[in-house]
Amino acid sequence: MGEQLDYEAVRQYWDRAAGTAAAASYMAHEQGLPQSCVDDRFALEREVVERWFADLDSGAAVLDIGCGSGAWTALFAQRYRRVVGIEQSAKMVAGARERLHGMTNVELIEGDCLDVPIEGHFQGAFFGGLLMYLNHDDAVRLLVRIAELVPNGKIILRESSGRQRVEMKTGDYHVAYRTPDEYAAIAAEAGLSVRAVERNRGYARMEVAVEVVNFARRLPALKRRDPAFAGGPIWRALRLTAPISLELVPRAVQAVGIGWPHLTNNFLLLEHS
Repeated sequence: MGEQLDYEAVRQYWDRAAGTAAAASYMAHEQGLPQSCVDDRFALEREVVERWFADLDSGAAVLDIGCGSGAWTALFAQRYRRVVGIEQSAKMVAGARERLHGMTNVELIEGDCLDVPIEGHFQGAFFGGLLMYLNHDDAVRLLVRIAELVPNGKIILRESSGRQRVEMKTGDYHVAYRTPDEYAAIAAEAGLSVRAVERNRGYARMEVAVEVVNFARRLPALKRRDPAFAGGPIWRALRLTAPISLELVPRAVQAVGIGWPHLTNNFLLLEHS
């Protein structure tokens, strides 16, 4: 079986994450990146999700699995008749409840997505970075379950990856960075096939900022500073010089065989085989 993720460690990481639930949900908290960085990433991600869900009408029902602080849940609630969000972290659920207050077409379920009861069928399902926190067999089991709930609809994954192989991290932060090919294999075990794969530009831009901030914080003058002391100014400088800084430079580095930034993220569109 190899090394396994500890689900209790995963839950504790999110419950004790510094900063707001919204920042932590988009992994902006450890580097002190500002809300404008989160907004930049979300706007680019929306373009992909809205395009892939374009044929869902306003009467559709959509599942948001691992909904975090509810950013996607709120977007779906503005467009579709029924939205169900599922999240295990108490901190994230609290943030989602605040964000979704007053939206009467949303059901927010706190609990383990492998076990919580989910009623009805759906025309779409969105995974905003959840399978990477599940061991292989549980990822297959969850996709089997969701495939039954979305019998004729679309399932979108948005998952982070290593560049060439599966990377398992443990310690304070438990995660499995799988390649798109590995996700395709997991989907196949669940009776699903990959219809499309698309690079997540928004994530890639944020990851440039993450790695620049991490480098800057090694400098003696910044080691003891609050992360936001570096995160905000660095993001603003990178944004000011975009797309050179956030897209063209990384592409040039990658063209000579250097995998930078180290992590990538991809959208995968799944359909029934």
